[in-house]
Amino acid sequence: MKKMFALFALAALTSTAHAQGGMAGMDMTKKVTQVGPHPDGWELRLDDAKAAPTDVNFTTMGPGMHVEAGPAGIYWNPTNTASGTYTISATFGVRSTPLHDAVGLFWGGNDLTGDKESYAYFLVYGDGTFIVKHRANSTTTHTVVAQMKGSPNAAIKAAPANGGSASNKLAIKVGADSVRFLVNDTQVAAVANGGMMPSGGIYGVRVNHNISVHIAGLSKQ
Repeated sequence: MKKMFALFALAALTSTAHAQGGMAGMDMTKKVTQVGPHPDGWELRLDDAKAAPTDVNFTTMGPGMHVEAGPAGIYWNPTNTASGTYTISATFGVRSTPLHDAVGLFWGGNDLTGDKESYAYFLVYGDGTFIVKHRANSTTTHTVVAQMKGSPNAAIKAAPANGGSASNKLAIKVGADSVRFLVNDTQVAAVANGGMMPSGGIYGVRVNHNISVHIAGLSKQ
């Protein structure tokens, strides 16, 4: 049990830079323009309150979706909700990513368009590392719950170079007493359910800034 929740303690060791969103702010956000309609029924919220929904290109592509991100943000369909014990998963085929930035899943989303925005999320970085965070509301910084920065995780396929491509399947297993995080069917972390970890609510995807990614197979079991 101690080993299972060891990563929870990493929150206390997190640097200020990661607690406030990592190194993403070091890059200029590239200019992107929406082309065509957003996927049917989907909504988005960008971290930058001054950004417009048309500052990303979010489209349907084949059986999945594609995001060409300028600003970082979250994407969801309000009908995609989960509670109790469940697993959500999706495959992220990153076409271009800065090695220090990330894509992934969010869950437990509530008031996503309001001032009390809340959700937890699990991201993998282009350099093969990962992080789990919780956002309490739209005016506070994101709180790190677990992370593996510094050394790449063997389960994560890293991009071969800055701006390179990589594909990873992410899954979040919400149980009665824990939330487990898997990449390519290998568990990379687990934290206690409750406290900073919301369980019920909307689930969707998060794409940080300047990333081009295809998202396929988003589902709940």
